[in-house]
Amino acid sequence: MKPSQIVLILERNVKRFSKPKRFLEQYRTPPEIAVEMALWLRSIDCKVVVDLGTGTGVIAYALSLFGFYVVGIDVDSDALRDAMESKLYSKLALDFVQADAKYLPLRHSDNKYCVAQNPPFGIQRKGQDTVFLEAAAKLGANYVASIHHRGSDRVLNYLEEFMRRNEYRLKHIEAFKFPIPAMYRSHTRRIYYAPALLLLFERKRVQER
Repeated sequence: MKPSQIVLILERNVKRFSKPKRFLEQYRTPPEIAVEMALWLRSIDCKVVVDLGTGTGVIAYALSLFGFYVVGIDVDSDALRDAMESKLYSKLALDFVQADAKYLPLRHSDNKYCVAQNPPFGIQRKGQDTVFLEAAAKLGANYVASIHHRGSDRVLNYLEEFMRRNEYRLKHIEAFKFPIPAMYRSHTRRIYYAPALLLLFERKRVQER
C-alpha cells in the first residue's frame, strides 16, 4: 500500500477529538506526518512501537497500517474512546491503554520499544514536551520519533541537549507547519499553522552495537 493511500485511510477512518481539552493541548496529528514517522521507523528493527499521548490514534493507526504492533497510551478516556471507535480498530494489531506518561504500565526494555509521539507543545503547561521525552527514555526506547513546537532556534538546541543527557543523539530532523484548527473559544483564526519539528532520536547504545 502506498503512503498516499494510507494518508487517505487515516483521514477517512480516524476521528478528530469529540471532547478536546485545551490544557492537554489536544490537536489531531496530520495524517501525512504520522505516515512520515512510520516511514522513518520502518527501516528500524522495532518489535513494539509505543505512541505516548496517542489522542484519537492517528499515529498509532498509521504505524499499525505499516505492520507494526502498537500500544497507544493516553491519560484521557474520551480521546481513547474516539480512537477505539474507528473502523480500523478491530482490523489491526494495536491496543489502547489509559495511563499517564509519567507512570507508564510498561516495563523498561533494552531491545523492544520504539516510541512515536506527538506530545503537548508545552504552551499551556511549560515543560510537558520534555516530560514525554523523558518517559520515552525511561522506557528504554531504542528510537524516539517526536513532534515539537519549533519556537526559537534555541528550542532545538535545548531538546537535543536534553536527550543527550538521557543518552540519545539526534539522528534526523524535519521542519514543517503543524495545522491547528479553531477548536477553542480563544482561537481567532480558522486555522493556524504552528512551526514544528519532527525529530528522530537514537539511543546511544544502539549506535554502539
